[in-house]
Amino acid sequence: MATTYSLPEDLFPHQRAGALRLAEGKPTYLGYDMGIGKTRTFIEAAKLRSASRVLVVCPATAVLVWAREIQKWDPLATYIVVKAASDLRVPADYHIVSHGRMSQKDATIPDAIANVAPFELTAIDEAHAFNASDTNRVKALRRTAPNMGLIVPLSGTPMRNHAGELYTLLDICWPQGLQGSRKARMSRFDFEDLFCRIAHRTFGGTRMIRVVEGSKNLDQLKTLVGPFMSRVRKAEVFKDLPAINWDYVPVPLDYTMMPSADAAKFEGIVKMILGGEGANATLDVLTEALQVLGRNTGLMALRRVLGLAKLRGATEYIVDMLDTLDADRKVLVFAHHADVIRGLVNHLGAYSPAVLTGGSSAQERLAAIDQFLTDPRCRVFVGNIQAAGTAITLVGQHCRCSDVVFVESSWTPMDNAQAACRVHRIGQKDGVVARLLSASGTVDDLIQSLLARKAREFTQLFDNPDPATTHEGATT
Repeated sequence: MATTYSLPEDLFPHQRAGALRLAEGKPTYLGYDMGIGKTRTFIEAAKLRSASRVLVVCPATAVLVWAREIQKWDPLATYIVVKAASDLRVPADYHIVSHGRMSQKDATIPDAIANVAPFELTAIDEAHAFNASDTNRVKALRRTAPNMGLIVPLSGTPMRNHAGELYTLLDICWPQGLQGSRKARMSRFDFEDLFCRIAHRTFGGTRMIRVVEGSKNLDQLKTLVGPFMSRVRKAEVFKDLPAINWDYVPVPLDYTMMPSADAAKFEGIVKMILGGEGANATLDVLTEALQVLGRNTGLMALRRVLGLAKLRGATEYIVDMLDTLDADRKVLVFAHHADVIRGLVNHLGAYSPAVLTGGSSAQERLAAIDQFLTDPRCRVFVGNIQAAGTAITLVGQHCRCSDVVFVESSWTPMDNAQAACRVHRIGQKDGVVARLLSASGTVDDLIQSLLARKAREFTQLFDNPDPATTHEGATT
């Protein structure tokens, strides 16, 4: 990594402040909402510190995202995805470890983390997964913490149920914050007694069980964690964000659904039609070529198979997102092929998805919109891009949705921009983040990155609500 470094001008103010804070070595919990730049803030801090040994602990579904973000924002840095203990001894600027590998009972990877050369900086991504007191991953984190350098938890939802969930990471990452006037560290029970509503229940037996039923003394808690917690919400920085923040996210390809021969055929047809233009072509030329590709009958069949092959990784990504977001927040999901949509609906059944496809009747269309806008149990809207991408509004008084996921995107960029604008309308209070999922390691990565870039241009044309839509899904 570079020995001297100045922060780039394109950082948002909260990212700049966060990176500087981490670079100074201040214990910090990056509690930024999803989609406003936690990952880049951490990477910029690592660059400012000239850190040459950085550890990233993240969900399995985020491993590829971290790898891509490192390549994007720190292209001179090296990284390795840790799959075995020996990988931690391979020289690299970043070592990326999944939550699952931290949770393994044999503990070979945590043991290796504890005994290799010390890390200077560690990111604990989706840190709320470490809120429990006695899981394997928490035990592993406690054992490895002395070798992790400055440990930085990252999560948009630092606590999901009650204040007691904050104790574990405070105790590990900022123990000085739990010291009272007598310099004695507050125990978990003391912390819960002070900040939680405690009850003792029998649950039908004779033994009384201590139960946390909620939080209390939140102003006092806010004062206690204030020096450690850097909390930033979308609504607070909406003015700093583009109209819609577009990104593409790589997900693993399930080769049981798309055999490698089909994947190679997909690559070959795309590259043949794109020809030798590559990076030297203008964005307009490449996106025009994609629209031609979309009419190729052989490739259309392969795109359907590709959509099915992305289904497992996509649903894991969406479930992780839903579990991370506040319980009253919803996600808008788009796909193209009917069997991909059916697969999404089946896998996301626990979230009572509303569904709108080309085969939906007028009554079913209105019912799906109403379900998403009014039913708190319905946290996902799954729509076909053509059927649900225009002339409806999915923002309402009781519907908080600013996250859009394209499991399958249109190769006509304007279609994607219009679809995302279903939640970027009058009444939206948050910055909208649209993510195009790509099949990692295939030409789909190039395609989705191009479509994301082009969508940023088109969204400038759609900042205002379209006149065809009035209120809560009704059309004129």
